[in-house]
Amino acid sequence: MKQMIRKIIKLSLMIMISGFASQFSATASWAKTPEVSAIRIGHSGGKTRFVLDINQNIKFNIFTLANPNRVVIDISEVAWKSNFGGAKGKGYIDRYRYGLFKPGTSRIVLDVKGPVKVQKAFMIKPKRNKPYRFVIDLKKTSNQTFIKSIKKPSVRSVAKRAVTSPKKDLRSARKKKLIVIDPGHGGHDPGNLGGKGYRGFPEKTVVLSAAKTIQRELEKTGRYHVVMTRSHDVFVKLRNRSRIAHNKQADLFISIHADSFKSPKVRGATVYTLSEKASDKEAAAMAARENKSDIIAGMDLDEEIDIVQSILIDLVKRETMNLSSSFANELIPQLKKAVVLRTRPHRTAGLIVLKGLDVPSVLVELGYLTNSKDAKLMMQKETQKKIGKSIVKAADNFFNKTYVAN
Repeated sequence: MKQMIRKIIKLSLMIMISGFASQFSATASWAKTPEVSAIRIGHSGGKTRFVLDINQNIKFNIFTLANPNRVVIDISEVAWKSNFGGAKGKGYIDRYRYGLFKPGTSRIVLDVKGPVKVQKAFMIKPKRNKPYRFVIDLKKTSNQTFIKSIKKPSVRSVAKRAVTSPKKDLRSARKKKLIVIDPGHGGHDPGNLGGKGYRGFPEKTVVLSAAKTIQRELEKTGRYHVVMTRSHDVFVKLRNRSRIAHNKQADLFISIHADSFKSPKVRGATVYTLSEKASDKEAAAMAARENKSDIIAGMDLDEEIDIVQSILIDLVKRETMNLSSSFANELIPQLKKAVVLRTRPHRTAGLIVLKGLDVPSVLVELGYLTNSKDAKLMMQKETQKKIGKSIVKAADNFFNKTYVAN
């Protein structure tokens, strides 16, 4: 009898433990980041349907923006089974992009072919071995109705935040020079995707990898502390990138990018500094592409107008531009030892990411993703280390020759 009781107790304990383990496993599984396994688009009966297949329930918020027309969908942070940065649409959707907007929030941007309205947006619970599905239905509408539905940001609060000057003099208090490295694009803004036949990484991945290598080369000297505007695949607004350098009272700001061109034969690195007038047509075209980063990411650029004017009035614009050119002149001969340079490697353009900065700043295009040789070299660690060492040498020369005042 005692043996039987022991067996019953043992069996009961095993069932309980198994139940707890199963419950814990289910809870742990549920706690994981939701994963999107597929994106599907269909069009019929004057309606375009955009669908996400996902393994968990999510929250969502939708708004529209104009010039160009976009539908922006913010959802709970998710993992994407596909790493493709952008794709062609169907029906009323021209193209779409997706990625991490900020911690806790992923963003999908639908570029639409004309004014549309969100007819429905809802979640479908799993059934018949199908996952959760997020569904949004778009219908054609009048331009007047579309304009009325647009969400407008607060200009005043953003502008006020941007022009607030730091209270303490941080530069004189620190022993190391502070350099802000800015890997371009990120999240649902992939940047350049390369040319025809290119099956490599999008620009956002290439420049993040290079920026991390540059950071290591600078910091291992013991002379520099590096702050990254992003250290993983997340979107950072153009103004926020330069604002980080301003608020930190950085000694130098370097934005890292990878260029593109209609001809796959064009290759080489280029260093850009700020100018209201572009140095040439190619520089103007490059600036136009880069300045669209916030539009691509689903931001409304109306809020930027007052910010640019306020900062450029308040800061010593001319001195900063001269110092930026001085650093560019130090960087170009060093960069030439690491990579092939573009014809006339120092160019100027009205780049938003460099505007409003009281910090010497450059934008470096490491090469062209549309050129197969450049694209291959940019992801090689050996090349990235050479670029990092060239930036170290240029920074050493720059700071030895120039006293950077606030």
